[in-house]
This record gives sequence, structure tokens and C-alpha cells, in this order.
Amino acid sequence: MNLVHSKDIYNIMRDVLKCLDPRIINHGQRTAYILYSMLRDQNRYEMYELAEFAMTAVFHDIGAFETNMGDETLNYEAKDCMPHSIYGYLFMLYLMPFKDKAKILLHHHTDFSIVSKMDYEYRDIVACLNVAEKADIYYNLLGSRFDMYSFKKHEGTRYSPKALELLFHAQKKYDIFGRIGTDEYLKELDELFSYLIFTNEEKRGALDGLMYCVGFRSEYTMLDVVTCENICSQLAIKLDLSMEDEEALHYAAILHDAGMCAVPRDIIEAPRKLTDEEMIVMRKHVEILDNILRGRFDDKVVDIVYTHHERGNGKGYPRGLNDTQMTRVQKVLQVADTITGLTSRRSYREPKEKPQVIEILKSESASGKLSSEIVRKFINSYDDIMETVQRENKRMLSMYEKLKDNYEAVRKQNGLAGG
Repeated sequence: MNLVHSKDIYNIMRDVLKCLDPRIINHGQRTAYILYSMLRDQNRYEMYELAEFAMTAVFHDIGAFETNMGDETLNYEAKDCMPHSIYGYLFMLYLMPFKDKAKILLHHHTDFSIVSKMDYEYRDIVACLNVAEKADIYYNLLGSRFDMYSFKKHEGTRYSPKALELLFHAQKKYDIFGRIGTDEYLKELDELFSYLIFTNEEKRGALDGLMYCVGFRSEYTMLDVVTCENICSQLAIKLDLSMEDEEALHYAAILHDAGMCAVPRDIIEAPRKLTDEEMIVMRKHVEILDNILRGRFDDKVVDIVYTHHERGNGKGYPRGLNDTQMTRVQKVLQVADTITGLTSRRSYREPKEKPQVIEILKSESASGKLSSEIVRKFINSYDDIMETVQRENKRMLSMYEKLKDNYEAVRKQNGLAGG
């Protein structure tokens, strides 16, 4: 069952990460277009390969979401570039598609004099990405005063002679900086990404990776996603949902709080009850994500996401739907999300204990807010389900620890020089 096209996996990842910091992704898109323009006339790569290289380039600074959140400028490019390069490499290696291209991110700031000696199948791409990224940085810094031929003074040392030749050719043939200046390049990238081909496993893996990225804004949000997805998965089995419903529910649970990336951290982690104004901002995460997903994912998935804060008594949001206007599978995510909120740690309180959780769920179902059938299934299997949740939360946290542990190891092993 194809609930989402490969191209839209990219679009969703791009737009969610833009909520975290649009500067990083906008820089990535421009760099990707420059790289694509440099490579397209070589008759060396198929279109799907060019699309993969371009997608890698869009997210080449993904490590900066971990190392430089809140930085007022793209200072990580000019200062110590190793931290975001290593984290980007590790995220792609463990969490994203194109694992074979992870070293491109690791070395994209490395001088050509070093890259040229590497035994790596994509070292030419590394060299081209280095030039493409620097071209975007200096073009945006200098505007009409940017002279790409000034790069020639570092030809053969910092920059690859072949990569510079490709840049000069691409500018002459395609007017790449003129197109970037008018945003015309975005249409070309959109067409290019239609050549992306992901298996269903790769689609799931990409969105799982996106879930980790959501954790850049708030660790609470990341763990909530893991908890909610696992509760949904267990409830789907207990309720004997169809494979189609189970798959749709999986994607919905993974994505349902991705819109929180657009909500300020001081609201998400406020150690108190939110004000009315803050609650309005918080609730916008549903509409924000709907705008990102609608028309890209199958409507069934988007509708599950869109209704996860609705309630059967009509007092939910954003549309105030009642019980008869929602499907059974939509109600599963509502219950799972509620349980997640009750059983998860918050900045202002500890997780609630089992008796409290059960009491609240029974009250919510008795008042018509939550499905009594689904609440009953959960309560009857409380210990088994929550044991699974705890195990998966530990796995998630261990992945973060693995990334941190590997960070120092990679830095020592490579001894890279920043460009």
C-alpha cells in the first residue's frame, strides 16, 4: 500500500525541519541546486542518482540542528564546522536514507587536498558540494559583488579544479545565481525530486529519522512520539485493526506532533499551566502540520493526525467534531496521545502512576471524550503495553547516547581540517 510518494517524504522532511530553522534548509536547497547544476551535464549519473545527491545536499547541515539551535547566524559554517559535520554524518548513517552517502556530510568542509587522497567512491561529490556550499554562502553574503572566480586562488588546495570548472560552466549555461535570486530554481528542484525512489522500509526509516530531529526542539516531544507510536501499535493489535489501518496509524502516530517544531520551546516546556494566549499558539501545531501533510500523504493518515485532539463530546479542537464524525482508527490516536500525556514526564511534574492514569481514562471515557472500547482495551493490557513503551523509550535514548559516544570517536579517527 502506497500511502505517500517518495518525493513527498522529502517535502515533508524539508518543511518540518524548516519549522525548526528555515535558514538551514533554505541554505541547503540553494546548495543542492548549485550542486545539481554542476553535475547534470556530466552524463555520469542517472536522474535518480542526481536526486539523491541533491537531497543529501539539502540536508547537508542537518547536524547544525543538534549543535547550533538558536544561533543567530550560520556561524557554524565559519567557525568550528566539525561538530555539525560529524553529527550530520551520524544522523544520516543511523537514521536516514542514503547511508552510503553519509561520508559526504562528514567531509563536506574538508579541503580538496585531503579529499583527493581519500579512498571513497563519492569523493568527487564531496569536492563539488564543498564548492557549491561556499558559492551559496559568499553569494548570499556579497550579492552582486560575489566573484566566483576568486575561488581560483585556492584551486588545488581548498577547492577541486574540476569542481570549479563545473561551477563556472553551470553558471554560464544555466545562470544558477540568477535563478536562485528569483526562486526559479525551486521549480527545477521540485521536478528533480520526482525521481526519488524509496522502498516502504526507507520511507518509514526517513520519518523515524525525522522523529529524532523533532527531539532537537524538545526531548519531551521526541519521547512522546515514541511512546504514542508504541501505544498505537499495541492497541492496533488488541483491536484487530486491518493492515491498512495499522500502517496508516503508524505514520499518523510518528507525525502527529511534528507541528510542535513551530511552537517556541518556552511554551512547550513551560513549568506551569499555559496562559490562554500560549494555548492558542500551542494549538496551532495541528493546523501547521495539516498544511504540511495535506495533499502529500494519503487523506486517511492526514485525517488521523488532524483529529488527534478532537473529542467525542465535541469539546476538542480544531473543529469540535463529535463521536459520530470520527472513525475508530482516529479515536485510537486520541486515546494513545492522552495516555502519553499522562504517563510522560513534564517540566512541571512527574509521570502519573498507574491508578491515577486508569482513573482519569475511565472518567474521560465515561464523559464521552474518549472511546470506551479503546480505553477498556488499554486498561486490560496496561502492564504489557507500558512495558513495551518503556523498552522502546530506552532504545530511543540509547540511540542518542550512541550518537554522542560516536561523535568523539569519529572526530579522533578523522582529524579533519575545516574549510
